[in-house]
Amino acid sequence: MRTAPAGYGPGMTRLLVALVLCIAALTGCGGDDGDDGGGSGEGPSRQEFVADANAICRDGEAKVDEVTGGGQQELQQAGSGEERRRLVGDLLEETADAYGPYLERLRDLQPPEDLAEEWSNFVDGISEAFDLIPELADATRENDEQQLSELTSRFTEIAQDTRPFAERTGLDDCLPEESTQ
Repeated sequence: MRTAPAGYGPGMTRLLVALVLCIAALTGCGGDDGDDGGGSGEGPSRQEFVADANAICRDGEAKVDEVTGGGQQELQQAGSGEERRRLVGDLLEETADAYGPYLERLRDLQPPEDLAEEWSNFVDGISEAFDLIPELADATRENDEQQLSELTSRFTEIAQDTRPFAERTGLDDCLPEESTQ
């Protein structure tokens, strides 16, 4: 049961690392549904809210890049599939831990009143994704293909649920980049 499936290797490692990066990039989205930035007088304007959320996303992405950059070198030097899975699991957890403060900053943002409910739902979805990362790390280490598949599907659902709000709001710095592979 400890043998790696035929398809596991650098491609799977890249997939998992890309998944972490997408999750992290999603965490910062929020903002504007097309309004020109005017607010109701309560809280920040939409423009201010979008600018603040985008800034947090950029800061968080830089931190994630820092964490994953060092991890990729270790992955390249891994001598076995088991070691690679352990390193990917560790990298997943390190990435989630590193992004935690940025997620809290996003949760603490005060959206314009008319976005409050959507923003709360959005941040809840992102938090749910981050709560699943320890399970993803364990499934990776254990080479549990079924659990990996189920978790990957759940992350995809969360992204599909949260991305429309992010796109409508103009938070381009918070959206995951399109894959070029």
